[in-house]
Amino acid sequence: MKAVILAAGEGTRLRPFTASEPKVMIPVANRPILEYVVESLIENGIRDIVMVVGYRRQRIMSYFGDGDDFGADIEYVVQKKQPPHGGTAHALYQAKEKIDDDFIVLPGDNVVSKNTISDLLEDITPPALLITRSDSPSKYGVVTLKKGKKEIDNLIEKPEESPSHLISTGIYSFTPKIFDYIDESMKERKYDLPSVVQKKMEDKEIRAIKTEATWIDAVYPWDLLHVNSVALGDMEKRINGLIGENVIIKGDVKIGEGTRIRGGTFIEGPAVIGEGCDIGPNACILPSTSIGDNAKIEPFTKVQNSVVMNGVQIGTNSTIENTVIGEGVRIGNNFSTFISDARVQGDDGFHEVREIGTMIAEDTEIDSGVIVEPGVIIGKNCEIRYGRTIRENIESEAKAI
Repeated sequence: MKAVILAAGEGTRLRPFTASEPKVMIPVANRPILEYVVESLIENGIRDIVMVVGYRRQRIMSYFGDGDDFGADIEYVVQKKQPPHGGTAHALYQAKEKIDDDFIVLPGDNVVSKNTISDLLEDITPPALLITRSDSPSKYGVVTLKKGKKEIDNLIEKPEESPSHLISTGIYSFTPKIFDYIDESMKERKYDLPSVVQKKMEDKEIRAIKTEATWIDAVYPWDLLHVNSVALGDMEKRINGLIGENVIIKGDVKIGEGTRIRGGTFIEGPAVIGEGCDIGPNACILPSTSIGDNAKIEPFTKVQNSVVMNGVQIGTNSTIENTVIGEGVRIGNNFSTFISDARVQGDDGFHEVREIGTMIAEDTEIDSGVIVEPGVIIGKNCEIRYGRTIRENIESEAKAI
């Protein structure tokens, strides 16, 4: 059986972190989201994979190559231009020539586990949709079932008022016949898979298969914190690098080759620290934290429940909590992110978010003594000068002096 992974989109609601990186390649627990999808397929014996790529596709193709390093056989097809208002069906249609038998299709931007895929495979007869329960269903496609049955009655995209807590995972099993329905839908200028599914339900029932296994989506930048925390839960403990005197390491912690943990540092897992890092002395790394490769965390700095990407430098006596920091960010001494509930301005409007710190995109430079209020989003390549208190979002390439 083949799998088609849809990995062509930017992930606009995840801006500014997708400004130069496709959503599927955003790291959680120091691995791209897409890698969890590939791994879950391989663990279920599915090695023939077609990836539909588009936005910044070279980042994906150079990382995964032909799939051999991952135990897979990966082919690529390109969605050269996305239709307006979403185009998952259009993306899938690009793989038509690669499919000649029953197959599964899944998004490349959700963290899933082996059991997630196996739940679908246990009852694989297509067409079927894998569904799960959500406490915030209005962000997704909401599914209602026929009374007393397992067949789908309706699939409603992002309703203002949700009739159900059951949502679509975007993971389907199909026969090649689905491409005929996609063709019909595109003639009606409907380019998304939910529209195709609605059309197909007119002719044939589509079964709903419920999973309680891992399925997590990062819709907005702050969602990366929860996704990262869950991904760390499946991590294997492994300590490499050079560990200094009086270092305390508790719980499940993974430390990469060439990393130096200097004396007096305290690390409590689950946490992962990449390769070539320099941590401490007397730093404090607390649970649900990922620190990427070649990062530097200076003395007396605390990092907790945060995603710190590759090449980040954080000065001494700083506090980083519930925060996402993009690649190559440089932060001076005595920097603080405060956490609390906040009304956050995202790419598509305002959101009430609980216990949020700060979102800082790649290559931003922040001088010493800066304080950032909860819920602030700072774009890429920004400059923030000494001693500022930042209370509002800062657009990419901007300066606060």
